[in-house]
Amino acid sequence: MLKFVKTEPCDETIVVEGYFAVTPAQMFEAWTNPEIIKKWFGRRPNSLHSAEVDLRVGGAWRFLKSSDKEKAVGFEGEYFEIELNRKLVFSWSLSVTFVDGVKELKPASRVEVVFSPNGVGTNVVLYHSSIQTDQDRCGFGGGWEIAFSSLAGFCQSLRPFNALQRNR
Repeated sequence: MLKFVKTEPCDETIVVEGYFAVTPAQMFEAWTNPEIIKKWFGRRPNSLHSAEVDLRVGGAWRFLKSSDKEKAVGFEGEYFEIELNRKLVFSWSLSVTFVDGVKELKPASRVEVVFSPNGVGTNVVLYHSSIQTDQDRCGFGGGWEIAFSSLAGFCQSLRPFNALQRNR
């Protein structure tokens, strides 16, 4: 049973939802600050080799997932819409760059992430659409489940700090 993915993993649009005990500003930063992204995004904490973010409409983002002597594998895209602490809309592509400089880029899909305040925390709803193949849709469903689970663990690690901030 998937905790965060609310649609069938291979559906046309993947919908992922979660509640996190951090403010919308903290959650927005978790999605846009490269140093924080590296702490939660991926199969396990700190599994990204690098993260780059040019946070502006038309700006690029890149995550390097793995690298060896033959190739580097990652994700990249472009920001289409940015509403501070409320929403991000961006393209998403798997990229493979070979040692000879040749780059393969999967067709871009679309990701929309909405941050809504809820009590002392934030509801996050992610919509991943325009995915070209069933195989990719199935893979993304499982991938977002892992990412949101890792994000929940990261947010949980911030709770003592958040409690101190509220008690001031």
